[in-house]
Order: sequence, then structure tokens, then C-alpha cells
Amino acid sequence: MTKKDFLHKVTARYKYNPVWAGILNLSGTGLANKNWIFITGCYNSGTTLLDQILATHPQISGLPDEGVMLTNQLVRPEDFGWRRMWAQCEKEMEGAPRNRHKDPKLIKRHWSHFYDCKKPFLLEKSISNMTRLKFFQENFKPAWFIHIVRNGYAVAEGIYRKARIMKGNPYFGSRERYPIQDCAGQWVRSLEVFNDVKNDLPNVIEIKYEDLTSNPNQVINEVLGILRLDGFSADYFQKSFSIHEKESTITNMNQSSFDRLTRSQIKMINEVAGAYLKEYDYKIFN
Repeated sequence: MTKKDFLHKVTARYKYNPVWAGILNLSGTGLANKNWIFITGCYNSGTTLLDQILATHPQISGLPDEGVMLTNQLVRPEDFGWRRMWAQCEKEMEGAPRNRHKDPKLIKRHWSHFYDCKKPFLLEKSISNMTRLKFFQENFKPAWFIHIVRNGYAVAEGIYRKARIMKGNPYFGSRERYPIQDCAGQWVRSLEVFNDVKNDLPNVIEIKYEDLTSNPNQVINEVLGILRLDGFSADYFQKSFSIHEKESTITNMNQSSFDRLTRSQIKMINEVAGAYLKEYDYKIFN
């Protein structure tokens, strides 16, 4: 285990410990004169894949985990008993004292332990930061926001399949998984929040998961071009990337998610997310 790996494990576990947070603060740096890239999107939308690809660029440094895991300044939905479901505790997150008084200087000092600070672009991906995009725009300049959207049926199925209900959650003890309506609602709410704020963000790049997986060379190199960075060679995208501790080449996994959905689940997703499925040109399933 490297020193950085050890620091990652300790910080992820003890980030709310005031003594440990103080050590991170005193020993960190301010990350001045950096370009920031924030990946945003719903859960199970390809944010991890996008993060893994961009983090391998020689001018970009990424984090070993979601940024919210590496500082005590950013609340998570898990802090309120909602794993992979910030839409159900959005008001609680916004009203939490820790969230209202978050300090961008401390965030940078905490994160500085995990970046390669010699690189000019710093990359961050935290799903729950969708609720804090204006905060990052105002305090992390210059900043680019890359928003990735994936088919809502696949996203809802992915949340439903992967999210286990935490102790303390209202559903705990009565069921193992969230209702599929809640999963579809999380996808809708993610799109609503982004659409409400995107006009206030000067540097926005919007992509689709389906385009990324079908033509990664074109999509990624267009993103890098906007950032004024050199692109990757076409054969670069034949390699495997680590996605949730699994090595895989870039593949569209939508169909396997579609196949897991029942007719009744599809009907419920349509009721919750039908309008947004149409708006983003996704075929409505019957």
C-alpha cells in the first residue's frame, strides 16, 4: 500500500474527525492557479468511466475517490441515510450546518493531498455535488462542468440494483431496494437541477453516455479540444478502464439494464420520467 493509498483510506473513514481534518488542513496546500474540471450527472450515468478516461491525460490529475469522501466540508446523502439517492434528502443536505458553512479553502487544502499538483488541470467527480455547482463555479476558478446524461431506464435500473437501503432510512427493514419510482425520480431531479443552473455556469460541456460508449475517440477528444488540451490517439480507447473495481473496455451496458426491467417497472418509470425521456430523445418503452 502506498502512502497516498493509506491516506485515502484513513481520510475516507475519518474525514469528520476534527483532529484528522485539522491535520489535512495544516499539511495541505491551497491549489492556486489551477484549472478545475467537475464531472456531473446522475448515478449510473457513466460519470466514473468519464472520470477514469480523463484522469489518464498527462495534463489532468484526478482523485482516488469522490471528492466528498476526501474532505469534511461536503455533506453526502449517505450522511442522511440515503445511499445513491440525494433527491430524497436534498432539503436536509442544503440545510445542514456543515453544508451552509462549507469553506472552499479547506476543501482545496484537503484535496491537495490526493492530486498531482504539478499538473495544470484538476478533475473532480461527486454525484451529490450536482446540488452545489454554483458554489464550485464561484470558488474554483476557472472551472469547466462536464454533464453526462444516460438513458433513464438504464439509470433507474442501475440505482435500483446497486443501492442497498441503509440503516436509518425510512425503507430500512421493510424492503431491500428502493421503489423503482424513486430511482427514476432521482434521474429526473438530477436533470431538473442541472437545467436550472447550467445557464449560470459559463463553461458547460454536455455529452451522452451512448455517444461516449459508441465513439469515445470523438467524444473525449472534442471535450479535450474545448479544454485546449491534446487529444488521445484512436487506439488508446481499446484499453480497459477500472470501473467500480472492475476492468472493462468501453462498452454500452444499456441493453443489459433494459433486459432486467419488468413490464410493471417500465410502466412506473414512464409515469415518472416519460417527459424527460422524450426531451432527451430516448425511445419510450411500452
